[in-house]
Amino acid sequence: MLRVARLGARQMSTATGRPDGSYRRFGRTIGTWMVGTAVLASAGYYVGKDEIDAFDHEEPASELHLSPGQQFKGLPIIETESTGRERLVVLGSGWGAVAVLKTLDRDKYDVIVVSPDNYFIFTPLLPSATVGTVEFRSVLEGIRRITKRIRGAYVEASAVDVDFEAKCVLIEKPGEGRAWLPYDRLVVGVGAQSITRGTSGLEFCHKLKTILDARSIRQHIMANF
Repeated sequence: MLRVARLGARQMSTATGRPDGSYRRFGRTIGTWMVGTAVLASAGYYVGKDEIDAFDHEEPASELHLSPGQQFKGLPIIETESTGRERLVVLGSGWGAVAVLKTLDRDKYDVIVVSPDNYFIFTPLLPSATVGTVEFRSVLEGIRRITKRIRGAYVEASAVDVDFEAKCVLIEKPGEGRAWLPYDRLVVGVGAQSITRGTSGLEFCHKLKTILDARSIRQHIMANF
Protein backbone atom coordinates (compact mmCIF):
# COMPACT_ATOMS: atom_id res chain seq x y z
CA MET A 1 0.00 0.00 0.00
CA LEU A 2 2.82 2.36 0.87
CA ARG A 3 4.52 1.74 -2.50
CA VAL A 4 1.21 2.33 -4.32
CA ALA A 5 0.77 5.59 -2.41
CA ARG A 6 4.26 6.79 -3.40
CA LEU A 7 3.67 5.92 -7.04
CA GLY A 8 0.36 7.70 -6.92
CA ALA A 9 1.94 10.80 -5.42
CA ARG A 10 4.67 10.83 -8.11
CA GLN A 11 2.05 10.47 -10.85
CA MET A 12 0.05 13.32 -9.35
CA SER A 13 3.15 15.48 -9.22
CA THR A 14 3.92 14.70 -12.89
CA ALA A 15 0.31 15.28 -13.89
CA THR A 16 0.20 18.71 -12.26
CA GLY A 17 3.48 19.73 -13.95
CA ARG A 18 5.38 20.12 -10.70
CA PRO A 19 8.67 18.21 -10.31
CA ASP A 20 8.91 15.85 -7.39
CA GLY A 21 11.56 16.10 -4.66
CA SER A 22 14.29 14.15 -6.47
CA TYR A 23 14.10 16.41 -9.53
CA ARG A 24 14.18 19.54 -7.40
CA ARG A 25 17.27 18.30 -5.53
CA PHE A 26 18.95 17.46 -8.84
CA GLY A 27 18.21 20.93 -10.18
CA ARG A 28 19.62 22.62 -7.07
CA THR A 29 22.81 20.51 -7.32
CA ILE A 30 23.34 21.40 -10.98
CA GLY A 31 22.70 25.08 -10.28
CA THR A 32 25.19 25.17 -7.41
CA TRP A 33 27.85 23.43 -9.51
CA MET A 34 27.38 25.88 -12.42
CA VAL A 35 27.63 28.92 -10.16
CA GLY A 36 30.75 27.54 -8.41
CA THR A 37 32.44 26.79 -11.72
CA ALA A 38 31.71 30.28 -13.03
CA VAL A 39 33.16 31.89 -9.90
CA LEU A 40 36.34 29.79 -10.06
CA ALA A 41 36.75 30.46 -13.76
CA SER A 42 36.45 34.21 -13.32
CA ALA A 43 38.77 34.18 -10.31
CA GLY A 44 41.50 32.35 -12.17
CA TYR A 45 41.10 34.19 -15.46
CA TYR A 46 43.82 36.73 -14.82
CA VAL A 47 46.56 34.33 -13.72
CA GLY A 48 49.59 35.13 -15.87
CA LYS A 49 53.22 34.15 -16.23
CA ASP A 50 54.34 36.61 -13.56
CA GLU A 51 52.09 34.95 -10.99
CA ILE A 52 53.35 31.51 -12.04
CA ASP A 53 56.93 32.65 -11.53
CA ALA A 54 56.05 34.23 -8.18
CA PHE A 55 54.57 30.93 -7.04
CA ASP A 56 58.06 29.57 -6.37
CA HIS A 57 59.20 31.16 -3.10
CA GLU A 58 61.92 28.67 -2.24
CA GLU A 59 65.54 29.80 -2.35
CA PRO A 60 68.32 27.63 -3.83
CA ALA A 61 69.97 25.32 -1.32
CA SER A 62 73.43 26.23 -2.61
CA GLU A 63 74.84 28.84 -4.95
CA LEU A 64 76.56 27.95 -8.20
CA HIS A 65 79.53 30.04 -9.35
CA LEU A 66 81.75 30.19 -12.41
CA SER A 67 85.17 28.69 -11.84
CA PRO A 68 87.73 31.52 -12.19
CA GLY A 69 90.34 30.93 -14.87
CA GLN A 70 88.92 27.55 -15.95
CA GLN A 71 87.33 27.09 -19.34
CA PHE A 72 86.24 24.25 -21.57
CA LYS A 73 85.89 24.73 -25.32
CA GLY A 74 86.18 28.47 -24.84
CA LEU A 75 83.36 28.74 -22.28
CA PRO A 76 83.48 29.02 -18.47
CA ILE A 77 82.88 26.09 -16.14
CA ILE A 78 80.43 26.10 -13.23
CA GLU A 79 81.85 24.90 -9.96
CA THR A 80 80.12 23.83 -6.76
CA GLU A 81 81.30 23.07 -3.26
CA SER A 82 83.11 19.74 -3.08
CA THR A 83 81.52 17.31 -0.63
CA GLY A 84 83.09 14.03 -1.75
CA ARG A 85 79.79 12.75 -3.12
CA GLU A 86 79.02 12.10 -6.78
CA ARG A 87 77.50 15.00 -8.65
CA LEU A 88 74.17 14.04 -10.22
CA VAL A 89 72.81 16.45 -12.82
CA VAL A 90 69.13 16.10 -13.72
CA LEU A 91 67.91 17.76 -16.92
CA GLY A 92 64.21 18.66 -16.93
CA SER A 93 61.43 19.14 -14.40
CA GLY A 94 58.75 16.80 -15.73
CA TRP A 95 57.42 13.44 -14.60
CA GLY A 96 60.62 11.49 -15.22
CA ALA A 97 62.91 14.00 -13.54
CA VAL A 98 60.66 14.46 -10.50
CA ALA A 99 60.20 10.70 -10.11
CA VAL A 100 63.99 10.37 -9.84
CA LEU A 101 64.32 13.30 -7.44
CA LYS A 102 61.70 11.95 -5.05
CA THR A 103 63.41 8.58 -4.73
CA LEU A 104 67.03 9.71 -4.35
CA ASP A 105 69.14 9.15 -1.27
CA ARG A 106 70.16 12.69 -0.31
CA ASP A 107 73.31 11.44 1.44
CA LYS A 108 74.60 9.73 -1.70
CA TYR A 109 74.59 12.46 -4.36
CA ASP A 110 75.04 16.19 -4.83
CA VAL A 111 72.03 16.93 -7.00
CA ILE A 112 71.74 19.79 -9.50
CA VAL A 113 68.53 20.23 -11.50
CA VAL A 114 68.66 22.17 -14.77
CA SER A 115 65.36 23.27 -16.30
CA PRO A 116 63.90 26.45 -17.85
CA ASP A 117 60.70 25.87 -15.82
CA ASN A 118 60.92 26.26 -12.06
CA TYR A 119 57.84 24.15 -11.44
CA PHE A 120 56.46 20.65 -12.01
CA ILE A 121 53.04 20.36 -13.68
CA PHE A 122 50.53 17.72 -12.62
CA THR A 123 49.21 17.29 -16.17
CA PRO A 124 46.10 15.15 -15.38
CA LEU A 125 44.53 18.26 -13.80
CA LEU A 126 45.31 20.60 -16.70
CA PRO A 127 41.78 20.26 -18.20
CA SER A 128 40.30 21.17 -14.81
CA ALA A 129 42.56 24.21 -14.60
CA THR A 130 41.48 25.20 -18.09
CA VAL A 131 37.76 25.36 -17.21
CA GLY A 132 38.34 26.84 -13.75
CA THR A 133 37.45 23.83 -11.62
CA VAL A 134 40.86 24.11 -9.91
CA GLU A 135 43.32 26.99 -9.74
CA PHE A 136 46.53 27.02 -11.73
CA ARG A 137 48.57 26.93 -8.54
CA SER A 138 46.87 23.68 -7.55
CA VAL A 139 48.54 21.81 -10.42
CA LEU A 140 52.05 23.20 -9.82
CA GLU A 141 54.83 22.26 -7.42
CA GLY A 142 58.02 24.29 -7.16
CA ILE A 143 61.20 22.49 -8.22
CA ARG A 144 63.23 24.24 -5.52
CA ARG A 145 60.82 22.84 -2.95
CA ILE A 146 61.49 19.35 -4.29
CA THR A 147 65.28 19.77 -4.45
CA LYS A 148 65.32 21.21 -0.94
CA ARG A 149 64.30 17.82 0.46
CA ILE A 150 67.48 16.28 -0.93
CA ARG A 151 69.69 19.33 -0.28
CA GLY A 152 70.04 19.88 -4.03
CA ALA A 153 70.46 22.95 -6.19
CA TYR A 154 68.36 24.27 -9.05
CA VAL A 155 69.57 26.19 -12.11
CA GLU A 156 66.91 27.95 -14.17
CA ALA A 157 68.48 27.39 -17.59
CA SER A 158 68.19 25.32 -20.74
CA ALA A 159 70.48 22.42 -21.64
CA VAL A 160 71.97 23.11 -25.06
CA ASP A 161 74.51 20.32 -25.53
CA VAL A 162 76.14 17.38 -23.73
CA ASP A 163 79.76 16.28 -24.05
CA PHE A 164 79.56 12.67 -22.88
CA GLU A 165 83.29 12.07 -23.05
CA ALA A 166 84.15 15.08 -20.88
CA LYS A 167 81.00 14.59 -18.76
CA CYS A 168 79.86 18.19 -19.13
CA VAL A 169 76.48 19.76 -19.92
CA LEU A 170 76.34 23.04 -21.82
CA ILE A 171 73.63 25.21 -20.27
CA GLU A 172 72.30 28.60 -21.29
CA LYS A 173 70.72 31.13 -18.94
CA PRO A 174 68.71 33.99 -20.46
CA GLY A 175 70.76 37.17 -20.31
CA GLU A 176 73.82 35.46 -18.80
CA GLY A 177 75.20 33.41 -21.69
CA ARG A 178 76.43 29.82 -21.73
CA ALA A 179 78.60 27.74 -19.40
CA TRP A 180 79.62 24.12 -18.88
CA LEU A 181 78.32 22.15 -15.91
CA PRO A 182 80.40 19.04 -15.03
CA TYR A 183 78.69 15.89 -13.77
CA ASP A 184 79.47 12.38 -12.57
CA ARG A 185 76.05 10.98 -13.41
CA LEU A 186 73.44 12.42 -15.76
CA VAL A 187 69.67 12.00 -15.93
CA VAL A 188 68.00 13.29 -19.11
CA GLY A 189 64.31 13.93 -18.50
CA VAL A 190 63.54 16.83 -20.81
CA GLY A 191 60.39 15.27 -22.25
CA ALA A 192 59.33 15.31 -25.90
CA GLN A 193 58.00 17.79 -28.41
CA SER A 194 54.48 17.47 -29.77
CA ILE A 195 54.28 16.58 -33.45
CA THR A 196 51.38 16.77 -35.90
CA ARG A 197 52.52 13.82 -38.07
CA GLY A 198 51.83 15.88 -41.18
CA THR A 199 48.11 16.34 -40.46
CA SER A 200 47.10 19.64 -41.99
CA GLY A 201 45.11 22.06 -39.86
CA LEU A 202 46.42 20.95 -36.48
CA GLU A 203 48.62 24.04 -36.31
CA PHE A 204 45.43 26.07 -35.81
CA CYS A 205 44.23 23.97 -32.86
CA HIS A 206 44.77 24.66 -29.17
CA LYS A 207 47.35 22.49 -27.43
CA LEU A 208 47.07 21.39 -23.81
CA LYS A 209 50.51 20.39 -22.57
CA THR A 210 51.73 23.29 -20.42
CA ILE A 211 50.22 25.68 -17.91
CA LEU A 212 50.44 28.46 -20.50
CA ASP A 213 48.40 26.32 -22.91
CA ALA A 214 45.67 25.95 -20.28
CA ARG A 215 45.70 29.70 -19.63
CA SER A 216 45.43 30.42 -23.36
CA ILE A 217 42.39 28.13 -23.76
CA ARG A 218 40.67 29.69 -20.74
CA GLN A 219 41.21 33.19 -22.09
CA HIS A 220 39.85 32.10 -25.48
CA ILE A 221 36.71 30.66 -23.84
CA MET A 222 36.11 33.71 -21.66
CA ALA A 223 36.58 36.04 -24.66
CA ASN A 224 33.61 34.40 -26.36
CA PHE A 225 31.15 35.10 -23.54
